[in-house]
Amino acid sequence: MSNQKGFSLVELLIVIAIIAIISAIALPALVTSRLAANEASAVQGLRTVGASEIAFAATQNQQYTNMTSLVAGNYLDSRFTGGGYINGYAYTAAADASVTGAPVTGALTPPTNFGVLAEPNSSMGRFTYGIAPAQVVRFQGVASGSTFPTGSSAGSPIGKAT
Repeated sequence: MSNQKGFSLVELLIVIAIIAIISAIALPALVTSRLAANEASAVQGLRTVGASEIAFAATQNQQYTNMTSLVAGNYLDSRFTGGGYINGYAYTAAADASVTGAPVTGALTPPTNFGVLAEPNSSMGRFTYGIAPAQVVRFQGVASGSTFPTGSSAGSPIGKAT
């Protein structure tokens, strides 16, 4: 017998099969984690926009504005008006979106009101969120193939207890 060292083909195939099984189990969990991270980022982004609107209104005789003015006044960074996506979500630059469930009479249009939506890019998030002067982030819609959390619907505040 010769003294050859190495792995046999069967041993290598077994290792590859084990790696494939582990990746098949882990991949869906990673995708779900990515969606959850994008959604948490969108909620925080809306809270940032809401706080920026309140800070702007505090210095402008209780008048709100659009996101372009918030960026120009250094209340927000330029990512919010670039027209692209921030962690898979795009924000309404005009700040005049209608936010379902917001306790505001009339349109959510600056300068007397505002409404901002965070809408996901395809497969980057399950929910559309919105914020208005009440500073409550609310569900606005769902992506195809998704449903609202149990007990929630369009206009429901996020984290609402059922």
